[in-house]
Amino acid sequence: MRWPPQRLGDPEAGSTIPLILGFFLIGLLMVAGAVLASDAYTSERDLQSACDGAAVAAANAVDAQVARTQRLDGNLPLAGVQAAARAYLARDPSRSDVEVTASVSADGQTVRADCRRHAKLAFGSVIGRGDGFDLRATASARSALE
Repeated sequence: MRWPPQRLGDPEAGSTIPLILGFFLIGLLMVAGAVLASDAYTSERDLQSACDGAAVAAANAVDAQVARTQRLDGNLPLAGVQAAARAYLARDPSRSDVEVTASVSADGQTVRADCRRHAKLAFGSVIGRGDGFDLRATASARSALE
């Protein structure tokens, strides 16, 4: 005999199916959220890595003569520094969509790289961002000049 005894036509018979479906839906949303969060994290980490490398490449391209003779307040964008940062990003096809702006500080030794990228995320439409979003990163590096 079953406990608790069930009668034929019992209104509670089969009530576990909606419960199982509800838990399955909650689990599916949790997996989608985890994938979304990890995709956002790796996209941001990849942009920061690209920006760090561009800053180092730009710092290595600082022209010692120009940096020593041109002293301005604020940042001084130098064509060679900007070109070196872009050339670094162009070497990797997966980073071709990264936009970088490199500038040299007034002391002529510190290079700052501001990077932007538009990223689309897996399951981004779940949070209403199916078209993606803009990521930004900043990195700085010091040149070998003294």
